[in-house]
Amino acid sequence: MKYIYKFALLALLIISVSACEDIDKDPFEINGVDGPFGSFVRLDITTAPVLDVTDITNTTFGGTLRAPSNNVASYEMRVRRVSGGAASDYAPLFSTTTFPAEFIANADNLAAALGLTVPDLLPGDRFDFEATSVGTDGSVVTFDDFGPNLQGGPGEAQGYRFNTFISCPFVQADAIGTYVVTVSGFGSFPAGNTFEVIAGANDNQIIMVNPHGSTLGDPNPVEGAGYEIAVDVTPFGLATVEDAIDDVDQFIFDTDLTGNAGFFDTHVEGDGFVFSCAGAIILALDYDLTQIGGGNFTFGSDIGFSAQKL
Repeated sequence: MKYIYKFALLALLIISVSACEDIDKDPFEINGVDGPFGSFVRLDITTAPVLDVTDITNTTFGGTLRAPSNNVASYEMRVRRVSGGAASDYAPLFSTTTFPAEFIANADNLAAALGLTVPDLLPGDRFDFEATSVGTDGSVVTFDDFGPNLQGGPGEAQGYRFNTFISCPFVQADAIGTYVVTVSGFGSFPAGNTFEVIAGANDNQIIMVNPHGSTLGDPNPVEGAGYEIAVDVTPFGLATVEDAIDDVDQFIFDTDLTGNAGFFDTHVEGDGFVFSCAGAIILALDYDLTQIGGGNFTFGSDIGFSAQKL
């Protein structure tokens, strides 16, 4: 399994992949203009991806902000808190006019920005960050100005929309229920599908039942019927999706539905988080497939999948 810190931007990975392709070769787009040299700020995470509930006063989230093309005059970030399903208003948190710049969020500065105290912050709280930059030419850039590659392509690390959580102890009973997909890496299976999460084989496991809402008409091979994905969760919410359970691949959808005929069902493995107290599932998944008659292929690695309990 891959090192957990790579999941710092899991909740915002929005990747549109409808066929096997190398998205790194796609053009970038900002304000409707193709090209890699737009006014753009990236955030390279250098801390843990979540705030540790067991050490809330000392843990931090953040990293280094960079302007790769040296054409950004200013950058402003704001934050809101989502707690118990209720979202606060956004409040200013950080700004800079020089790059590279170090951005660090902690319990003290988050609470202060939101008009709270540190004891007000709760396990499972989510912090949503939004940013705006102004180019040296005066152009204003937000997340909504980007094409899909800059919004969520692996490795782009855009610094305009992302989030973090306060970790919380995993309770299987709290995780069970109906979820809606909020981030999906496949155009064939867009966000919005609802699915059930049920108890797994032990207290530290949940099962996502057909999370992409794939048609079950002709699963191939038959073991994929149901498309049930087991997720193992540590006591503090770190999640692992193994590529196989009892030597049977974890199939997630019918590959034929993506326009790629001649393949077995697509199976997954990956890592991420399950925050049962917030009803949030955040995963980075590798989607792999095998051609009937031989040959292994992939839709890509670290593709974002997120779901929220209803």
